[in-house]
Amino acid sequence: MYTLSMNIKLETDYVTRINFTPVAPEDATISIFDHGFLFGDSIYEVVRTVNGVPFAWPEHLRRMRNSAVRLAMELPWSDEQLTGEIEAAIESGTWDGETYVRLVITRGVGRIDLMPRTCDDPALIVIAKKLPELRAHLHEVGLTLCVTDIRRNSRDAMDPGIKSGNYLNNVMALIEAREKGTDDALMLNEKDHLTECTTSNFFIVKDGVIKTPSLESGLLAGITRGMLRDIAVDRGMPFEETEITTTDLESADEVFISGTIKGVVPVIKVIGQVNWEGDPGPVTAKIRDEYYTFAGLQ
Repeated sequence: MYTLSMNIKLETDYVTRINFTPVAPEDATISIFDHGFLFGDSIYEVVRTVNGVPFAWPEHLRRMRNSAVRLAMELPWSDEQLTGEIEAAIESGTWDGETYVRLVITRGVGRIDLMPRTCDDPALIVIAKKLPELRAHLHEVGLTLCVTDIRRNSRDAMDPGIKSGNYLNNVMALIEAREKGTDDALMLNEKDHLTECTTSNFFIVKDGVIKTPSLESGLLAGITRGMLRDIAVDRGMPFEETEITTTDLESADEVFISGTIKGVVPVIKVIGQVNWEGDPGPVTAKIRDEYYTFAGLQ
């Protein structure tokens, strides 16, 4: 049984800001009556820096505003104010290298009542830390995935296209995947079509064609996913957004995942409701190298 330690010491240096005010990490708190805490009623974005500059921040900001609209959450801040908070957190970091930034907006303090009408003001939280270094060997060795019994939320329920703080099915899927000895979970939707991993988009390669689940399958429109699509089209690499079944996965030539922090990482094994094994392939390597060159990561 996969167990979770209850005695984890936070050894990472953090920069924390709440409602435009720097706060020491040990003093960074929100009210127990905040609806983000009570009901997971929040949205968030994660951005990394490249050469000290927030990479693809306009795309992340647009997605955050779209998430807010989808949740009927009114944001009182301008794009310039939100950008300033990201930059302030980055500039406050004392570490060498690049920065990881998480921006969280909660519904705010209100009564213990599902209706958010009692919440007067949303809360703005920014957390920054040194960007974790991707284990270099993962690009050569690859990751393992488990197609879990935990399903991705239906678009008719809590649409995964909204980047909200309500992540429990991802949490449970990851716990199942780790129990089975794999690095991450890959989730099916209610129609038995593959969607995405817990914090990454998912791709297969078949006969030279890169395929990724369509947004209609129920998944987040990843910023990196969109860039990979655009790069592939620009470079003349066949690319499809489509429904992908477990049968499609089992016959795939290559598998890889993508994300803001992970970049592009090959997959070498999938277990669970699918059995697939393979090596990091040439199409994965090409799209990864093209993306890293585009992003200035090489």
